[in-house]
Amino acid sequence: DFGGEFKKHSLVAITAAFGFLIALTWKEPIIELVDLIVAKIGIMEGVYSGLISAVVVTVLAVLGLMIISKWSAEKE
Repeated sequence: DFGGEFKKHSLVAITAAFGFLIALTWKEPIIELVDLIVAKIGIMEGVYSGLISAVVVTVLAVLGLMIISKWSAEKE
């Protein structure tokens, strides 16, 4: 029925909004940490440093998603 579907999709949208809020909260600390590590390693400064930071954050995010997916699959 329409009411049930509306409630289900609303719940998904609200959950996604909270997830987005959490991601925005963690964005700056993660970027600052990766930038600090890249600077300490002594990798090139400037544009390349930002590119390397983006790649590292992307790899960490993908690994995190893989771990969460595996954890979620084990739970079922």
